[in-house]
Amino acid sequence: MTAAEPPGAGLRRARGRRGALSFLGFMSSMALLAAASLVMIPALIDSAGAHAWGRIAAGQSVGAIAAVVVAFGWGLAGPARIARADAEGRRREYRESMIAKLVIVLPMAALAAGASWLLGGDHRGLAVLGALTACSIGLTTNWVFVGLGRPWVLLVWETLPRAGGTALGIALMSWGAGAAAGLLAQLAGMLVAFVACSVWILAPRAASARSSIPRRGLRQVLREQGHGVTSSIVSAGYASAPVILVGLLVPLVLPAYALLDKVQRQINAAAASYVTVLQGWVPRGEGRELQRRVKLALVVSAIGCALLALVLALVAPWLLTWLARGEILPPRTAMVLMAVVVAVNLMESVTSRACLAALGRIDVVARATAVGSAVGVLLLVAGVLLWGVVGALTGVLAGLTLRLAIEVLALRGSRRHSRQPAPVIDQPTGVA
Repeated sequence: MTAAEPPGAGLRRARGRRGALSFLGFMSSMALLAAASLVMIPALIDSAGAHAWGRIAAGQSVGAIAAVVVAFGWGLAGPARIARADAEGRRREYRESMIAKLVIVLPMAALAAGASWLLGGDHRGLAVLGALTACSIGLTTNWVFVGLGRPWVLLVWETLPRAGGTALGIALMSWGAGAAAGLLAQLAGMLVAFVACSVWILAPRAASARSSIPRRGLRQVLREQGHGVTSSIVSAGYASAPVILVGLLVPLVLPAYALLDKVQRQINAAAASYVTVLQGWVPRGEGRELQRRVKLALVVSAIGCALLALVLALVAPWLLTWLARGEILPPRTAMVLMAVVVAVNLMESVTSRACLAALGRIDVVARATAVGSAVGVLLLVAGVLLWGVVGALTGVLAGLTLRLAIEVLALRGSRRHSRQPAPVIDQPTGVA
């Protein structure tokens, strides 16, 4: 520390560097998985055709709902528990989650496979494989590494095996093995990641694991862990409902809608690191400082989301043509709507997870989610029947906009009364 340097400046710089490295690590994992998932799209279309890929995407949407049940809330409450616990408490928390997930995953995979079989049309087998691949994401252990603050360990032990499975699937399809082989390789990557992470978390310290804290029964674990699972399922159901409903109501436009849905999902997944950083930064203020941080987060995010929508609308024709190999080309209006949906969805995440959570207004988030989802689904059904892909996206956008409006109005009245932050309902990190 120099004479002119205030006390603690060196410590603050060190913390800032650690924070930047942590953000880079988590962002690298999310961006790599999102990129791998996007590259998988043209490989599947080349291998099986646009119509078959649409059915695969519908199966993945069903599997995404099942994944939320398999995750059973550990992505919500797990990181905080891991961060607060000692070494033995962390091992116990993970052992309990692993046992519970292994019990849940088989029946949920069977249900997802059955529903996907009904939605699969002429490509039932591929739809089922898509559902199983997405369902397996519920096994993710990323919440442990988030709680530990170990993003680079997450990258090595979970992200690389998952991305490697996707890369192997792409390679197999390019060699003529077929879409089923590609999906099976992707599924294998998730299972390898689950086993590898479990070994890292448990095996190196197995000798010291036989200790003092008693193991709770499965029923007790599930009962205590069930808080927030219902709301998580509702949120995941709304995110997956459009593809499922489009496939049921107007199957001919399913490939075009599924392509737009997949792209917007991966972009939002890649942007999740930004929301994560704000979730940690905003609540650290108190009183006027908290209000200042909420306002700054909203203003910066609004500008960034507007720019994101503009850039995405401009590059969408090229990006979608490349991803679909020219076999699927949604209307230009639908591309613009997709860009706006991405921006509004990201802005809603900042408002709910970073700002309202910091003010203790999770009740508003739950209410806005319920109202926006109900209105969005109704408008989606009417829109897709009247105007196809454009109508479906219009319904989704209307629901999201209503949800954001409710939250912003509540936020204006809540900024005067800062309260303790509460946990935010979220879906397990991952892309299929």
